[in-house]
Amino acid sequence: MIMRQGLRESRKNNKIIMNNIFANQHKYSFPYFAGWADGDGSFKNVESKKKWDSYTLLIVNEEPVYQLSNLYQTSVVLGTPEKREWINASDIRKETALCGQRLIHFCQKVAPFLIDKQNKALKILKKRGVENYSCSYMKHNKEQFTEYLAGFLEAEGHFSYRTDIHKYGFKVNNYNKDLIEFIKDSLKKYFDIDVNIHETENAKLKVGPNGRTGEKYSPKQKYIYTIAVSGKKSKPILKKILPFMTIDYKIANAKKILKHVFKIS
Repeated sequence: MIMRQGLRESRKNNKIIMNNIFANQHKYSFPYFAGWADGDGSFKNVESKKKWDSYTLLIVNEEPVYQLSNLYQTSVVLGTPEKREWINASDIRKETALCGQRLIHFCQKVAPFLIDKQNKALKILKKRGVENYSCSYMKHNKEQFTEYLAGFLEAEGHFSYRTDIHKYGFKVNNYNKDLIEFIKDSLKKYFDIDVNIHETENAKLKVGPNGRTGEKYSPKQKYIYTIAVSGKKSKPILKKILPFMTIDYKIANAKKILKHVFKIS
């Protein structure tokens, strides 16, 4: 089901699309988009010449999807939860996809800020004939890291504000240890906040990526790495990332933590 009809690529429409991108790209944060891409985005590098390479963002929360749709004038469609048993029917995901010139522009803009998926973006650029393109890796400044963290936490993080059990703060986990270590090191570098990484082994999925109950993780998913920033310690970080966040319920919890008066024990 189409929620918003975008512009199809054509010789005429491509000029309209690219003019809109160049006129409005300054309104958006590409480090923030990179955080989402490392979390819930999917770069597809297809070898067949009959198919297009693409980037897809497919999530329940529609705000980041609509940001991409606004800039790139792409369609927004509903996902198909009936094909994925672990997704509730009420949590139908929204999807937008970038191909062609849109994809090239997006990869060029987010590649310098990607951690987990930088190589995938660079492969697409190379395949699409973008010559002499190079970018740094894990070289974010404080502003770029803050915006990246906002996107990644909205994609993969959990913001908790529970007064009944005194649980405040946020945590994030991922299978990529390098990514989690990058966040840990950057929190220390830019916010002087020390956090520990917790490693947990996963024996099997409840329902795996191929829809089979009890399906085992791939070797890359054998361990999950988690960091948590709780209580008063989380406030300086939340204050900085809040202006870039777009998901209402996560914003609400972040604001509650910031307003909370933590007692000195």
